[in-house]
Amino acid sequence: MTTLKEKYVILSIHGPFAEKLVAKHDDRLINDGPAEQAARVIAALDRIGKVAALTPSDGHTAIDLAGFGEVDVVYATPEDNYVLLSDIAEQLGWPLHQAHEWARQQHQHAVEDQRDHDEERGDGRLGWECLTDYIDLGLDLFEPDPEHPDRDAHGIRRIKSAGDWLIAHDRLLYLLMCSPWGREFYNNAKDHMGLAFQHAFGTSCDGLFSSDLTESEALRKARRGPVLDDGTD
Repeated sequence: MTTLKEKYVILSIHGPFAEKLVAKHDDRLINDGPAEQAARVIAALDRIGKVAALTPSDGHTAIDLAGFGEVDVVYATPEDNYVLLSDIAEQLGWPLHQAHEWARQQHQHAVEDQRDHDEERGDGRLGWECLTDYIDLGLDLFEPDPEHPDRDAHGIRRIKSAGDWLIAHDRLLYLLMCSPWGREFYNNAKDHMGLAFQHAFGTSCDGLFSSDLTESEALRKARRGPVLDDGTD
């Protein structure tokens, strides 16, 4: 017999994505089963869908993580594309509970920014313009605690809480800076960033940003991916 939650998943436009996502995390689900967790994913997408027209991707668009990996676009709005945090974490070798904590902190900052915007506007309305870069999909997941892999004295497995998020495309550069590959990404991208600042602000930046590379060379370096620091630029 099909439950109400299962019908909700089947009938929703977000149902196929929710089912696929829950299946991906099947061995990490905690507290609730697949039907309940899929329903929460759909509810999270429906909430954002009221303020941003979220459309499931056709699965044929990939985004390059500056040479550190590649992830598929899973959702889109007229303003941005979204990728899945767990896909990024897998590509970067980033434990999901750590990536989840980063996304959670960024969302908290966005809530604070949104509150400031609302107060400055002064019309009593609650806005959403700061709240669509990091979308919590409502999953309740766990990972074994890498610092304490053994069970405790009572035989209980020690774990870290985790979740999954949609991350907007325009947040990915900052994500890379905060990831385990942040130093390598910065070393790769600093020439390109310097040239971009020079173009934007002219000669006033010459003392701060300089590069002997051409624009095409700087862009190629920025996209070269994992290169361990060898003491050179």
